[in-house]
Formats: sequence, structure tokens, C-alpha cells
Amino acid sequence: MLKSKNSSSFSLDWINQIPSSIVIIDTDFKLISASPIWLTNFQLDLNTIKGNYFIDLFPQLSQELKARLKYSLDGLRDIKFKYNAKDCHYSSKDSIWHFNPWKDGYGNIIGVIIKVEPITKTQELEIELNKTKYILNEKSSIAKIGSWDYNIKNETLNWSPVVHKIFGVAADYKPTLEKAFNFYLEGNCRKTIKRSVNEAIESGKPWNEKLQLQQANGTIIWVNSIGRPKYSNGKCTRVIGTLQNITDTIAQPTVKPVTQPNKYPLFEKVPFGLAIINFATGNILDVNDEFTKLTAYDKEHFLGLNFRTFINAHIKNKSVELKNQLKENGSFKSVKFVYTNQKRHNINIKMTGTLIEGLSGSKNILCTFENITSQIKLERNLKNTIASAREKNEQLLNFAHMVSHNLKTHATNFSLLLNFLNDETGKIQRSKYMNMLFSASDNLSETIKGLREIVAVKSSINEEKKSLSLNESLFVVEQNVAGLLKETNGKIINEIPETTTVKALPAYLNSILTNCITNSIKYRSEDKKPIIILSIEEEKNYTVLSVEDNGLGIDLEKYGDQVFGLYKTFHRNKESRGIGLYITKNQMEAMNGKITVESMPNQGATFKFYFNKK
Repeated sequence: MLKSKNSSSFSLDWINQIPSSIVIIDTDFKLISASPIWLTNFQLDLNTIKGNYFIDLFPQLSQELKARLKYSLDGLRDIKFKYNAKDCHYSSKDSIWHFNPWKDGYGNIIGVIIKVEPITKTQELEIELNKTKYILNEKSSIAKIGSWDYNIKNETLNWSPVVHKIFGVAADYKPTLEKAFNFYLEGNCRKTIKRSVNEAIESGKPWNEKLQLQQANGTIIWVNSIGRPKYSNGKCTRVIGTLQNITDTIAQPTVKPVTQPNKYPLFEKVPFGLAIINFATGNILDVNDEFTKLTAYDKEHFLGLNFRTFINAHIKNKSVELKNQLKENGSFKSVKFVYTNQKRHNINIKMTGTLIEGLSGSKNILCTFENITSQIKLERNLKNTIASAREKNEQLLNFAHMVSHNLKTHATNFSLLLNFLNDETGKIQRSKYMNMLFSASDNLSETIKGLREIVAVKSSINEEKKSLSLNESLFVVEQNVAGLLKETNGKIINEIPETTTVKALPAYLNSILTNCITNSIKYRSEDKKPIIILSIEEEKNYTVLSVEDNGLGIDLEKYGDQVFGLYKTFHRNKESRGIGLYITKNQMEAMNGKITVESMPNQGATFKFYFNKK
């Protein structure tokens, strides 16, 4: 790591070898240095801009840049900023800038490091989505008019909070166009809203309609639906509009559907959920107590509710098939689906249905709902156990083959050398054979050591993982490789936030960090000082450690399927055993993680370690 009391004593030659787009600013906001990639991307010459006021390079962004630079100098880490290329004349590509404090070896902040990365499509969509949500929330008025926005390309529908209230759903409800259509009363209202949306998209026709819809709790209300298309480059890309509850202004009062429960023998006695559904309309007429326990809702929540709002999309796609089975056979075969009850618990349900006659002579469907969550878990555990046993058997067989092959090779070598030694009478030649035997013995010991390391990885799988500070573990490893770093003039650039933790086995984490750092030093380019950059990305299920170097790299087109193989080496290095990456891969997988590599010959390598958060 860099050690100095002030920025002026730093040697910044290393930045010329950085394979990333980086620029360094001092505490006076003056540009100190920049990597070749950054200069190329922005078409700038370091000799011309060095020492200049950095904000003057981007006058259109002066306020945003100044604020973020100040925050970084206050110690805040990983401040993000979206750079729009159209606003400036230096670059034709949009990007994300990451601002981080630049510290000396004593922990003093002496400037700011800005790392520039290409913006991904996912990041653009997230920014656009947040902007849309903000606009929708701002447009709700005193008249309780809700706003909505439909993106045609992404097929995403966004509602303001008022629209959620009008439909009677929770604020975290995720709407789709098809779901929204199904709230409107079946018949003219639903046909009208579908036709209006299609005409807006296809022919640019706006609409203003008064329609009836059924809220999630079964209440029927009147709404005023207004929509109009929005065009980009002559093509309809979005449809926006408003929705207002106008029930109080309509002469016809709002009436909650009156249902006459149809009672059947043993309806409340069976140990599983039952529901009676009108065959013609799909409305729920009655449910038993076991059904309410299963769903965690009161009975009143379901009375009058259309059954299609209860089942998920998987069953909806089968609705025509199930209806045909009822017509032909008077029942449908059992189907399974996952239901999220009011307590936010996911339940595996098996549903069956039988056609019955109601008390008034109408056709109804008697549906049974059985909670099979425990059964599914047992089946899943059994499958996992079988798969694990099969995998262990395969690993054992592979290990047996490996041991047999490796030891047979050594045994053959020993046998030949001993025969040669026995037949040789000359002292000089016998001495040579003895040296060869000693060398063969060392190689055998190294092979056995490697096999023992592999066994140690496999036998530690069931140890409990702990939440470990990544920087504390890295500090220990840095001390252990300090001699190597000094000998090779290597540098480690640590961009890991101080608060970052990973779930891991302590011994494994130390081994993984040591392996990846020593590999970066071991396979360095002869004409470059080794530079190692460590950074962190957070994903849904993983904390991802990225280790980037400027070494020899690997030809992945040639060796891609062998990188993590046992005894596989790709460079003429006398210290290479071809076992380090194999063990590292096994250690990551033993902790339910994974490892990937990105590399090109003579352009360094980036290894990514995915630490599972569970």
C-alpha cells in the first residue's frame, strides 16, 4: 500500500499501468494524474491538463462535481454520478463515475480518486424507473386523481399511490397491464378499457371513459379512466393517463356483491381448505374456516372476489384447459402452485375441482386446497440428498482416479531410476541417478501434500461460516506478502469499503486472499511493476470481491476450460504447481460461492469471488 505524509511525496508512475479509467484530484480540486485509458476516453493530454482546476474541464457539471468532491473529501465512499456524454464534448459514451477518498499511509485524506465505468442497460433502466416513480408520486392532486405510466417496450406499468388505493391493493403490489384489465367488470367495461389501450398504441387515439371496476376486497366502484399515447421518433413508446374514483358522483350507489353461501355437508368438517365458485362468473361464493386459516384472510375478504385474483399466473394460463376438463369430465386434475398469504408466507398448494349444482340450480365448482409445503420440502431435501450423494460419489471416484494416476506415475519413475542405479557401476553416473531419486522423492512429497490439501477442503464443508471483516482479513494477508511486494515493487490498491463483511470460513478466506494476491505477483509481466486492485460489488445473493491485476493474463480461448483444473499451468514459471486455483475454486464452492475470471494475454486478469450472503 502507499505510505506517505502528503501527496507530493507519492510516486504516481503506477497509474500509467492501471488497466482501468481512473483520474486523481487533490484537495484543491486540481488534477494530479490520470490513467491512459481515462485520457483516451476523454481525448485529453495529461501534459496540457495536469495541475488544472478539474471542474473547469466540465463546466456544465460544475455544481454536481463540486458537491461530490466535497463529500469525498469529508470521507464518504463510493459516491456515484451519472455522466451524460451529450452534455459535454469530451466523450461519446455515457458512464458512471465512482468518487472515493484518496488517503496516504497514515489515513489522512489527501485527495479524491474517480473511477469511470461504462453505464449498463440495467443502470439506465433503474435511473429511468426512479425518475418515472417520482413524477407519478408528484402528480397526485387534492382531487385524489392517480397517475399511471405504461412503457410499451419493457411492458412495465407504474402506478402512483393513489391508483393503488383506487384498486384497493397494497402499496407494494406489482401491477401489470393484464392484471389491471382483470379488475374491470367482465363484459363491456373490460372490453372498453382493452380496446382503448390498443387503439392508443396502434392509432394514437386518446380516451376518456367512465367504467366500473371491482376492488381487491370485492367492492364495485365507478372510475374515470383517461389515457393518451406518447411518441418518440414517430413511434408510440408510452401510454400515460389518470384514474379517479367517481363513485360518489354516480347516481347508482356502490353495492358490495350480495352472495348467498351454498352450504354442503361436511363443508366445515374437512381438514383442508374448501371454496365454492360460481362456474359462469368465477366469483367466490363461500369458503370454509380451513381456507381462511390457510390464507390468513377473513372470510369476508373472499366473498364476491373473482377467483382469478386469487390464483397466480401459472394457473391462469391453464384456466381454459381446466374449464374444458370440468365440462367434459365434471372435474379437473390436481394442479400445484405457490400462494403468498396475508402473512407474506409462501405456501405450496395442491388444488382440485369438481363441478356441483348449487341450491338455486346454478353450476358451481367445489375446489379443495391442500397445504403440501411440508411434503414439497421433504421431496426437495430428498432430491438434494440424492444429488449430494451422487456428487460425493463422483468426487470420490475422480479423486481415486487422480491418486491412482499420480502415484502410479511416481512409482514407475522410482522403479526405472532404481533399475538404472542397480545396473550402473560408475560413481559419477550413480551420483546422478541418486540426485534424480532425491528429486523424484521431493516431487512425490509435493504431490501428496497437494492431495492432502484437496482432502482438507472437502472435509471442512460442514464447518460454520462467520461474518468476517474483509479489510481485516486483507490486512493480515498484506503483512504476510509484504516481502514479496517489496521485492517486486508491487502495489495493492484497496477500494473495499471499511464496513464490508463476507460470510466465510476464516481459514478459507485467508487462503483465498493469499492465493489470489500471490498469483498476481507470481505471474507479473517482466516489464511492469505488479499492481493489484481490490473492489467490491453487492448483488442480491452475493458479495462479489473483484481482484484485478496487470500481469501476464491468460488465453481463455485456449485454456478457458482448464483455468481451475488440477495441475493445470499456463506459464513457464518454476513455482507453478497447478493446484492453487483448483483449491480456491473448491473452497469457494464449499462455502456455496463461486469464482469467475476475465482475462486476455498480456492484459492482466480479473478474478471475481462470489461470497454467498447466507
